[in-house]
Amino acid sequence: MRLLKNNTVRFRGRAGFTMIELAICLGIIAFALVAIIGVLPIGINVQKDNREETIINQDGMFWMEAIRSGATGMNDLTNYIAFIEIKGSNSKVYRWEPVPAAAGDSHIELPRGVQGAAIIGLLSMPVQADLVGPVTVRNWPQINNQSQRYNQIRAKVRAISGSAVDKGEAAREMAFSYRLTSEVRPIRTMGDWGNISGNQFAMDANRFRKLNFYEIKLTFQWPEYVFGGEERPGPNKKVFRTVAAGRLVNRTLDLRKPLDAATGQFQEDITSPFFFFEPNRFSVPRVARGQ
Repeated sequence: MRLLKNNTVRFRGRAGFTMIELAICLGIIAFALVAIIGVLPIGINVQKDNREETIINQDGMFWMEAIRSGATGMNDLTNYIAFIEIKGSNSKVYRWEPVPAAAGDSHIELPRGVQGAAIIGLLSMPVQADLVGPVTVRNWPQINNQSQRYNQIRAKVRAISGSAVDKGEAAREMAFSYRLTSEVRPIRTMGDWGNISGNQFAMDANRFRKLNFYEIKLTFQWPEYVFGGEERPGPNKKVFRTVAAGRLVNRTLDLRKPLDAATGQFQEDITSPFFFFEPNRFSVPRVARGQ
């Protein structure tokens, strides 16, 4: 009996939390949770933005090197290109896609067997080339930067680098994609700012530089999405620039024709819309010799 009494006295001095104290604790916890939940979306968006910019940086270097080197064997590019649209000098829009084109379709199929080369060839087309038809260029080469001809070349690209999960066919529509705009033009020289018509040597040197030195500008806009049935880029933008030295020639991408025996490349064709850089060779045609 004495032990029970002592235990009763000892526990009588211990009290639990009151309802007011519990309410205060819940209020503090709720306040902290609201702050954490509010910051969480910001952290997720920052992580997403960093991932997308990293992809753009890696893809930008990839595309720049592929264009500068005139790559012709990258047929896996068809897994990443949705379409390439070119608004030619005649104001018509030509849309190239790596899928077959049936009668009545609005797009043109990239040449079979050489679709990777065709993608690089179209993205390397100079903005001043006079594109008068889907597969016809005239008046090339041009050395006058004041030409009124101007091609607008853009492509929808699914990210080449990044997570392997986005590379599957099932993720094609949901994968991160961007708009790639390509601009290739002869570099500006002293002939663009001053009159050198009286100096034959300066005129020849100016023509030579125009035909062998080019500026490449690649503009990336992301993400690419469809709104109202129209492809539109997001607010993010990044520009890559470089200068390429060497010939810029257009070639016929036709596997039925033999390759050039001297170079092992496709045959040259000044009317073809597919252009390729040759950094190890320089062009000295008649126009460059003042003839």
